[in-house]
Order: sequence, then structure tokens, then C-alpha cells
Amino acid sequence: MQRMQKRFSFIFTVLCFMLCIAGFAQSNNESFYVFKEDWSPAPSLESCTYFMHEVKKGDSEYGCRYYTKNGPMIKQETYKDAELKIPNGRFCWYNEKGKIDSCGLVKNLRKDGNWDYYLGDSIRATYFDEYDNGKFIKRDVTADTGITKPDADTSSKTFTTIQIAAQFQNGSKGWVKYLEKNVETPARFSSIFSSGVYTITVCFLIDKQGHTGDIYLRKSIEWSADKEVFNIIEKSPPWKPAVQNGRVVNYRQLENISFAVN
Repeated sequence: MQRMQKRFSFIFTVLCFMLCIAGFAQSNNESFYVFKEDWSPAPSLESCTYFMHEVKKGDSEYGCRYYTKNGPMIKQETYKDAELKIPNGRFCWYNEKGKIDSCGLVKNLRKDGNWDYYLGDSIRATYFDEYDNGKFIKRDVTADTGITKPDADTSSKTFTTIQIAAQFQNGSKGWVKYLEKNVETPARFSSIFSSGVYTITVCFLIDKQGHTGDIYLRKSIEWSADKEVFNIIEKSPPWKPAVQNGRVVNYRQLENISFAVN
């Protein structure tokens, strides 16, 4: 708990100088910020140790993903405002190998719902802390089964099994075909990594309308490959929603997506 509080407070310490530097590349909805080893502003991408990729997803959603220059993600943050002063959305922290360490949701500056913690090399949550609008409720172990655990906020009861899982168009074969058609190994990734196959693990929500959202990684590799995965999930055609006790529910899907470097 103490470690988590220290990490959460770090969010605000970097903002005081981060907003004062210009991005090294920008589009209408994306900006990049570069940092030295001590997290002071760096003059260029070539000389930086870390960088932050900011994505504007709407007028009230700004996602920030921090990376080592040629390595995995360090953390993911979400804010409600362009000034990045109101945490609101998914927050994740990763170890030096890119495996998720902890994650959870924030609503208007306050932790809310389950905050999951991952011990050792597992990408399955080991335990969680439950919050209600910033108030700590309890700590408990979790039977994290990935695709078979719907969100707790879909009803007054949390299910650990689902009667009818969410399904992609034409089932699992259709999903594999979609990935094979759309996933490409980025040139940047190929230039950094040696020959081999590298796997990213992504978790995402399939809502009651079958749309994907609340995307985060449980295993990151490198910015360009991670970005490819985020884009593929965000652009996914609608799924057939999951059903529990005769009604449609929100659903979490866990997927491994691999990239080959020849």
C-alpha cells in the first residue's frame, strides 16, 4: 500500500515541468515529450532516456504512456483535462521487463473499484484492493481468469465464470484472421530487436454493445509494437457481447499478440 501511494504521488511531481517542454513530434491528437535519465527535459529523441506519448482520445480523455527509449512501457496514465491535472481513468505501472506490476481506475482524482497487483512473473493478478470513490474497502485475493471475469460494476454480484463469453465475428477463427490481416511488425521494432518472436499481452473491455475499450497491457515490449496492439484493439469490429444469467454484461478479454523479427 505504501509503495503504491508513493508511485501515485509521483504522477503529480513530473507534471510541473513536463508541460513546459515542447513535443519532438506532434499530430492533431498525439504529442511526444522527451526526458533525460533524471527526468529533466531532453533536447532530442536521440539524447533522451525516456519519452512520453500523449494521445488525445476526446475532450475529456488524455492518455499518457511513458517508455524507456528502446524498451518497454514504464507506466500508463489517463487524465480528464488537457493540462493533465485531473487523473481520471486507467493507471498502470510496469517493471523493468515490461510486465505489469499494478493497475487500477481513478475517477476524478480518487481511486475507484479494484486495484490489481501482480507478483513475480505472473500476468495474472495476485490480489486486489477495493476502493469506493477514494475510500479503501478491503484487500482480497483474486481468481484472475482473464477472459472469464466480467467487471464488478456490471451488477451487484461479481461472477468468476461466464455462461456465454463475448465472441468476435465468426468466432475465434474470425479473430485470428483479423489479427493476421491487420497486425504488422513495425520497422522501428525490427531495427531495435534481434531475430525472434516477441509477445505482447493485452487486456481490454468488451462492453454491452460489443465495443472494445479500457485497453491496457499486461506485458509490454516496446513503443511501436505496443502502439500497433493498441490500434488493432481500438479499431476492432464489434463483438457479440457476453451473457450472464440471461442478460448482456461487460466482459474482459485477455489476448497474446506476437511479432516476428527475421
